[in-house]
Amino acid sequence: MGMFAKRAARGHQRLAASQHDEGLALALVDHQAADGPALARVEWLAGDASRTAPQLARLAREHRLGRVACSGIVAPSDYSLVLVDTPEVPPAELRAAMRWRVKELIDFHIDDAVIDVFDVPGTDGRASRRTYAVAARQERVQRVVAAAQGAGLALDVVDIPEFALRNLAVRLPENETGVALIHVDARHGLLTVTRRGALYFSRRLDGGRERLLHTGTTLTPAMEGQLDALTIEIQRSLDFYERHFAQPSIAAVILAGMPVQVEGMTEYLRSQLGIPTRWLDLTSLCPMSPRPAEDVLARCTLAIGAALREPSA
Repeated sequence: MGMFAKRAARGHQRLAASQHDEGLALALVDHQAADGPALARVEWLAGDASRTAPQLARLAREHRLGRVACSGIVAPSDYSLVLVDTPEVPPAELRAAMRWRVKELIDFHIDDAVIDVFDVPGTDGRASRRTYAVAARQERVQRVVAAAQGAGLALDVVDIPEFALRNLAVRLPENETGVALIHVDARHGLLTVTRRGALYFSRRLDGGRERLLHTGTTLTPAMEGQLDALTIEIQRSLDFYERHFAQPSIAAVILAGMPVQVEGMTEYLRSQLGIPTRWLDLTSLCPMSPRPAEDVLARCTLAIGAALREPSA
């Protein structure tokens, strides 16, 4: 599912662009490839938005990307994701009712917010009494739209990182039982828990890879201290997920977004959590030949996930 859809997707390809602190990630997925969705193109453009904008426009012209349906992604600081009791109103009135529910739960004025909602699955086939509301700053959403239009792209969806990660998690073998997917950006982390294609839980993590890699890329005592703090956040998140959503324990913890992997990190987390832990292999979910560089794939994780959005979704 995507958020803030503008119009129906066109064709069998989807492009996604995601601006990060260090640069812009671009991914193009072909949804009609012979063996399932495949990466047709992936690019990492280093620099801030003022530097990447002309590069994106040039790529769009040279490769005729303006003919492809495109997703943009808002940054975590541009929206709030809140879990609230579902208002007892007709479906057509749900978004309007949600504005009243979330106005006291966000740190910006409700009149400046764009609201969208998605359901939380219930247990044993029963309807859930809770709903997630996404409240995004309207000015920030318009900034994503303007950046895409300025590059000549056919933006039809503005998405959030949680759904990009959900699109990846649903293709993992642990999806049936439940999987925690952790994306680590330069300064931030994001943990999501997905089961049977449904996004149940999201938690923003303190720090990012800059803090994590401050002590190096090997498993020193200082690095173990960093990972112990991460372990606590993961365990609290999983405890909340199991307790509040009445779900069984997840099957795996998957790490993504690290251009430089920490030697021994997955083994250490596995020993602390007691849960199978590994790095995400993006090309096993969305192959590309020749295989892109690992650091480019890692930086483009969210863009790839957003581009995996089903054409009819």
